Amino acid sequence: MKQLSLKKLIKLKYVLLFLCLQLISCEKAPIRSDVEGFWRLERYTVLSTDETIECNRLYYSITRLVTEVSDKGGNGFGAYIARTGYEDNENILVFSDFKVRGGTADNGEDAPVEGLRNYGIDSREETKFRIIDCNGKTMTLESDYARLELRKF
Repeated sequence: MKQLSLKKLIKLKYVLLFLCLQLISCEKAPIRSDVEGFWRLERYTVLSTDETIECNRLYYSITRLVTEVSDKGGNGFGAYIARTGYEDNENILVFSDFKVRGGTADNGEDAPVEGLRNYGIDSREETKFRIIDCNGKTMTLESDYARLELRKF
């Protein structure tokens, strides 16, 4: 009789372990899989002047926790990372606390706003982009500063 209850206890431990692993793995899934991924910034329009800037090999890497913007075209704009979040039922994409990219993380230095403007971003503290359109292939984001047009990479 004791062996049977010991077997049940072992099975129960495995079931609980499996359920815990399932809960942990669910947390790491993308919040919006159509938004998260690798994007090439095609162009952005500064809303106050209506000036459109065509971009040369500028990229956004958006994940559920961290976003990186980087220059792969040799423009000298640098690379920066920020925290990623969502608001308004996942219709607003929020980037905050931009830092200069160094190695595999940030180097602790605040990103210069002048450098971020090359990516259509006007604040190192927080930028909120309304997701105007996103179909998994193209995406249009709009902040108080600029409207960005991106293509999936």
